[in-house]
Order: sequence, then C-alpha cells, then structure tokens
Amino acid sequence: MVGTLVGFWSSWVPSFWYDEAATVRASTRSTGDLWRMLGNIDAVHGAYYLLMHVWFGVFGVSELSARLPSALAVGAAAAGVAVLGRRFGGTRTAVVAAALCVVTPRLTWAAVEARGYALSAAVAVWATVAVVAAVCDRSRWWLWLLYAAAIALGTVVFVYSSLLVLAHAVTLLWLRTGRRLWAWWTGAVVLAGAATAAFVRVVVAQTGQVSWIPPLDRSTVRTVAQVMWFPGAPLAAVLAAVLIVAAVVVRIRGGRRFGAVVAVTVPWLVVPPAALLVLSAVHDPTFLARYPTFTAPAVGLLLGGLVTTLTRRWWSALLVVAVFAAAAAPAYLEQRTAFAKPSGMDFSAVGRFLDGRVEPGDCVVFGSAAWNPASQRLVAIVHPHAFEGARDIGLRQSADETGWLWDIEIGPTEQPERYAACDVVWFVADEDRDVAERIRHETGEVWDLPAHHILDDPAIAVMRDTGLEVRERWPIHVTQVVLLTRGTEAR
Repeated sequence: MVGTLVGFWSSWVPSFWYDEAATVRASTRSTGDLWRMLGNIDAVHGAYYLLMHVWFGVFGVSELSARLPSALAVGAAAAGVAVLGRRFGGTRTAVVAAALCVVTPRLTWAAVEARGYALSAAVAVWATVAVVAAVCDRSRWWLWLLYAAAIALGTVVFVYSSLLVLAHAVTLLWLRTGRRLWAWWTGAVVLAGAATAAFVRVVVAQTGQVSWIPPLDRSTVRTVAQVMWFPGAPLAAVLAAVLIVAAVVVRIRGGRRFGAVVAVTVPWLVVPPAALLVLSAVHDPTFLARYPTFTAPAVGLLLGGLVTTLTRRWWSALLVVAVFAAAAAPAYLEQRTAFAKPSGMDFSAVGRFLDGRVEPGDCVVFGSAAWNPASQRLVAIVHPHAFEGARDIGLRQSADETGWLWDIEIGPTEQPERYAACDVVWFVADEDRDVAERIRHETGEVWDLPAHHILDDPAIAVMRDTGLEVRERWPIHVTQVVLLTRGTEAR
C-alpha cells in the first residue's frame, strides 16, 4: 500500500508524452483493431495494451487513470521485495528492503509512466519469490509451475524480462544446488519458453521498429552506473556504491556474511543488463536505460540486506533509508512536474489549453515538431474532448484502418483548397527557436532541433494564400498554438 501511494502521488501532473500517447492510441481502439495492429507493430507491448484496453474501458483515459496501474505494480513489486527480505533476513530486512525499493528512482519513474515497465518489475519480483520458494521447499513441485507461469507472463509483458532466467541460473550456480533442482528449473524454463515461443517469434520479426536505438558509446558508462537505476539522482547512486563498498570491505576482513540475498540480487542486477549490452555490441543496438527496469527492485533488496547486516539496530537502518530517500528526493519531485517527460513534451497541457477554446465547426490542423517523431495530432489522441465538434481537415487515413500505430496525415502544405472552407483554423505547431538546439536524451539519442519561426513556416504561408491570417499565438512549452481567421473575424 505504501509503495503504491508513494508511486501514485502527483502521477497525474506530468503531461503525457510520445510513448504514453502510443499506449492511449493502441489501447483505446477495438479489440479486433488492436489485435490487427499487434500483427504489424508493437507486439512487444501487446499484453500491456490489452490490459490497458480493459482498464480504460472501465476508468476512462486521463493522466491519473493511465498511470495508476503502474503505481499499483510498483506497490506489488515492493510487497514481493518484503517477502524476499523476510525470507533472507527477517522483519527488519523486509521493511528496510521494501522501503528502499519504493524510493529507488527507476521505480518512482516507472510509477508515473503509462507503459509496461512497472508491471515487468512486479512480475520479475514475484518470479524470483517463486524460484526462491521452490529452491527452499523442494517438496512443492507446484512452485515450479508458478515459476514457469511467472516467467511466461514476464516475457509477454516485456520480452527482455525473459533474461531473468539467466540471472536465476547464475543464482543456482552460486548456491551450488543439486541436480534435482536443476532439473526442475530447466523443466520450468522449457515450459515457459514453449508457452511464449510464438509470441517471441512475432516480436523478433518486428525488431525493425527499434532501429532508432543508438549504438553504445562513451555515455553508456554513465547510463549503466547511474541512469539505469538512479535517473536524476546521482547522489543516490553514490550512496548505493558506498554501501556496497562498505559491505565488500567488511566481508574481506572476515566480518559478517551477507547470505543468499547477495546470491539472488547480484545476478539479477548484473546479468540482464550485461546481456543487453553484449547484444548491442555484437549485433543491433538493443540497450536503453529503461529496458532493465525489471532489475530495479533488486537494488532495494540488495541494499536492504546489506544495511541490516552491517547495522544491528532499527534506528540505524532506518537512518540509512532516510538518507537514501533524501538523496533520491530531487529525482522523485522532478519526475512529477508538468513537463518532466522527455524533451518536455506537453501534449496534455496543449489539450487542456484548447479545451473550451475550440468551437464546433472550427478547423484543426496538426503540424510537425522537430522533437516529435509523429505529428502534433498526439494532442488529440490524449485529449480528444478538446476537439469535440471541430473539423479535422488533416486526417488522410485512420490507424484503425491501416492497422498501424499512428494515423496518416495530410501535410499542412498539401491540398491548400481544404482551407478555403474554413473561417477559423487552430494550428498546433512546434515552438519558436531563434537558434538550433541539441538535446541529448538518457537513451543516448542526440536530437538536433533546427531554428524555427512559425511566421516563416510554409504551412502558414499556404493558409495565408487562402485568405486566412494569424490572429494570435500561444506558446505552451515546446508546442505553440496558432489561431488563424478569415477577414476581420477574431476570437
């Protein structure tokens, strides 16, 4: 409950961004249209889209409703970490590990992201609970069935979660388990693989959709060391490193043993990201800092185990939790600001601005933006009610018809005759930039945004040629809204 509340707080504040608009666009179409789309693109997120299709059908679409499942998933992950912590070290370890899990920056980020990353983390935790229980209680064969089901579920939620089985294999080697346990584990993995083989084939066939992922470079070192688990919180990364070094020093000096918690968490943290990095180095780039989110709960579990072994009193362990939370707080607060998403995307803010201003019969045109891989139509996707009764003169073909993710636009400079029937046009466009800007994202992508002035935009020139004139402009954040009217008509 606490984990969910911490994740949920202010989750409704940030504007939707490109990836979340994809969730809304995919999940709000009919089941048949969604299924057809998944055959063409985004099958990797298909299970999450189907879940959100049902969720949106019950609760509607808003920033709050779209992100609540992620907050619930983070709470479920923290609960699973508490279960593991209790098994490894008792109540104190359970409480401390769960608390550290809740404030781990990658998970506080996932809690306000309407994507499947938080769910992949929750499934990974409970898959680990299942395998640990199966190893510790060898008479309960059905635990291996639960483990197989969890691995299969994790795979369809996010295919890279399947790398967790490699981490569990390393754990079994670390613990020197016998042949019988290896046989059960192998059987469970084979069962999960058989259940998901068809899904994985479809996903592999669609790998071209992530051809934009940049190759590894010098920034990858920082990405792995900090951004992967501690985005926006370098002090939290430093504190975690200090705790780990302290534990290593104590162990080398013949001090306390840290038990099975290290055997479970270290492979969980290291093996899946390492596999993605190796794949990126020898094949096509596949590594992004957010992809190993399913490993983030292991941060809290590892640190919780170390802290409660290094300290003997409740107050000292809770003091460490408080210091770690303080170090993570700037990231937590930043993640919950209005324009916290990549490039400061502002689709929700634009939708709220236009809600009540656009009148029935007004024409709406969605332009392009240098920072938006699609068109500014994403505003209408996440806030369609702002455009009720308006005339959409830019839609060439709906994505529901094509079976792809995004609608196909008529370019703003194409078919100028369509503007002749409009007395009022709302043009949703890119912001003005006096000089070119370069943005480096945590993904490693570098976006070069050219200088842009809306009054020099070719689309504005085409509209002016039909008798429309710019009456007013409103900068939102990285988007601007332009009102054009015919003759002397004003708003």
